[in-house]
Amino acid sequence: REGAWQAEVEATLKGTWLEEGVAGTGLGSVLDQLSDLSKALQDREAMRIRIRKMEADRSAFAEEVAGLGAQAGERAGDEVPEQVSVRLTERLEQAERAREARASLLLDVQKLQDIREALGVEFAAHETTKQEVLDAFGVRTLPEVGERDEQLRERDGLQSAVAELEERLTSELAVDGLIQAQSLLEGLDLDGLAAEKAEVERRLADLHDSLQQQLVRRMRATDKLDAIGGDSAVARIDAERRTVLLEIEDKAVRHIELKLGVMSAASALRVYRERHRSGMMREASDAFALITRGQYTGLTTQPVKGGEVLIAMQRDGQSKVADALSKGARFQLYLALRLAGYYEFAKLRPAVPFIADDIMETFDHLRSEEVFRLFGEMASVGQVIYLTHHQHLCEIAKSVIPTVAIHELD
Repeated sequence: REGAWQAEVEATLKGTWLEEGVAGTGLGSVLDQLSDLSKALQDREAMRIRIRKMEADRSAFAEEVAGLGAQAGERAGDEVPEQVSVRLTERLEQAERAREARASLLLDVQKLQDIREALGVEFAAHETTKQEVLDAFGVRTLPEVGERDEQLRERDGLQSAVAELEERLTSELAVDGLIQAQSLLEGLDLDGLAAEKAEVERRLADLHDSLQQQLVRRMRATDKLDAIGGDSAVARIDAERRTVLLEIEDKAVRHIELKLGVMSAASALRVYRERHRSGMMREASDAFALITRGQYTGLTTQPVKGGEVLIAMQRDGQSKVADALSKGARFQLYLALRLAGYYEFAKLRPAVPFIADDIMETFDHLRSEEVFRLFGEMASVGQVIYLTHHQHLCEIAKSVIPTVAIHELD
C-alpha cells in the first residue's frame, strides 16, 4: 500500500516543479506552506487594490487642492498638497473671522447711522427752538439772548421794588393811590420835616431810657414780693405736703403687701421642699451616681445662712460643694436634678415632654450610655426628646435603647 501510495503521489506531481527534489515525507509541510502562500498572495492583492485606491484618492486630493489654490490665487510650486491645504485652511479661517468682523462693523455703522439720524432730528428741533427764541428777543445770537434775559430780569426786579415802595408810601401816608401821595408830598417843607424828625428821635431816645429804668424798678419790686411770700404759697406747700404723705402711705401699704407675699411664697417653698426633698434627693442621688459611674456616690445638703447648699459625696468618702465640681460634673449634676424634678412633677400632673438640647457634649462614651439608659427609663413616664448634631450619640442611643426613634432633620 505504501508503494502504491508513493506511485500515486509521483504521478500527481509529474510535470510540476515539485516533481524533483521533494520527498514524500516532506510533502505535507510543503502543501501547508503553499496554503499560507495562497493566503499571502490574496492579502497582497487586496493591499495593492487598497494602495491604488489611496493613490487615486491622493491624486484627486492633490487636484482638488490645486484647483482651490488656483481659485484662491495661490501660485503653483513644489509644495506638497498637504502644506497647500493647511495654508488654504488658515486663509479660510482668517476670511471667516474677517467676515464676522465686517458684519459686526456693519451693525455698528448702522447703529451709528440711526443715532446720527436721531441726533439730526433733535438738532433740527433745537435749531427751530433757537430761531423762535432769537425771533422773540429780536436778536441774532444766543449770547445776545442771555444779555436781553438779564436785562428783563433786572427790569422785573426794579418794577417789583417800585411796586413795594408805592405800597409802602400809600400805606404810611394813609392815601388811596400814588397820585394822592405825590400831591400830598409836593406841598411839604423838607427842612421842617427834617427838624421834626430829629426832635422825634430825641424824644424816643429819652423815652427808651426811661422805659429801661422802669423795667429795672419793676423787676426789683417783683423780687421783693416773691421773697415776702403769701397765704397762697403756704397753702400750695401744705397741699404738696399732704399729697406726698398720701403717696408715702400708699407705697408703704404696697410694700407691706409685697413683703407679706414674698414671706408667704418663701414659707410655701420651704414647706414644699420639706415634703418633696427626700424623694427628689433620692432620685437625684441615684441618677448622679449612675451618670458618674460611681465616682460620686450621692448627694446631700448642708444648711447655711439664708438657705442650703448642695454637696456631692465622692467614692473615697470626701465631699465637694456643687460650685467646686468640674464643668462636666456640674453638667451631670444639673441633669440628675432635672431628671428627679421631672419624676416628681409627673407624679402629680400629666407628664409633659422632656426636651434636652445636646447636653452631653462634655460627656464621655460610658457616661453617655448611662444617660441614655436613664432616658429610656423616663420614656415609660413621658416622652423624652434629645436634640443633637453628633452622629456617635445616635449610635450609642441605638445600642442602649433598641426601640429608640431617630429623626433626621434637614
